[in-house]
Amino acid sequence: MSMKVVPTAAVLGAEIAGVDLSRPLDDATFAAIERAYDEYGVIFFRGQSITPAQQVAFTRRFGEIEFNIFGERWSVPGNPEIVVLSNITEGGRPTGVRRAGENWHSDMCYTARPPRGTILYAIEIPELHGLPLGDTEFASAAAAWDALPDAMKRSLEGRRAVFDFADASGP
Repeated sequence: MSMKVVPTAAVLGAEIAGVDLSRPLDDATFAAIERAYDEYGVIFFRGQSITPAQQVAFTRRFGEIEFNIFGERWSVPGNPEIVVLSNITEGGRPTGVRRAGENWHSDMCYTARPPRGTILYAIEIPELHGLPLGDTEFASAAAAWDALPDAMKRSLEGRRAVFDFADASGP
């Protein structure tokens, strides 16, 4: 099966079918994946079965990996580039970051140079009453900007926002 890019009906996002991320990708296939990422902002691959080392290798093709502060405590053994997100407790201790997606956020936006993106690999999706939990949602800042009235754009022009992880307690 050859690679196919299927855009979602949303303002961003596309599914990539016909690619097995557990196998090495030739340069042409990876270039097509990267073009899809650049065009759609979010890409996803269904039904993958990859090892942590394969995930890291795929991630590195996009560029240098930025280490997340949570990796110091919650990384995959032998792969400090991968932060574990989990609601599982073993021996009375959590096995990963428990509340990672509880609030709307942008990964590592508080760094001087935020990473190009985030790669998520779901191993187990929790359910409640037969409904999947852990839904990851995405937003397009570019589409939000484009939708603003011109007067609001002029009002915001030249302004800056500061993201400070030291004051992450919220309002």
